[in-house]
Amino acid sequence: MDIEQLRTKYLRLVNEELPAQAKQREFPVSLNHCFARIILDNLFNCCWYEVIDRKQGAAYKQLSSEQLEKAIEIAEDIIDKPDSYVRQLNQNSLRWRNKL
Repeated sequence: MDIEQLRTKYLRLVNEELPAQAKQREFPVSLNHCFARIILDNLFNCCWYEVIDRKQGAAYKQLSSEQLEKAIEIAEDIIDKPDSYVRQLNQNSLRWRNKL
């Protein structure tokens, strides 16, 4: 898959599939930007904007192919694993942001 295909797949997961899953399941979030936060924070194991410059445009456009593949894997795991998985990822994200 080339980088544009990876970007398209990532966006479909974050903007469509995960919010749709949230309506049917017990996720702690339901909005696309919340899923992006959770995925990117867990990709980098810190608040994503400690790694990516928000002034350089959309975060997903700054990810390498390898990073996009990992982000897609995290998103697909959210779909495939029990709801407790996304709750744990959200807790990780909030902890890295000092929001707990």
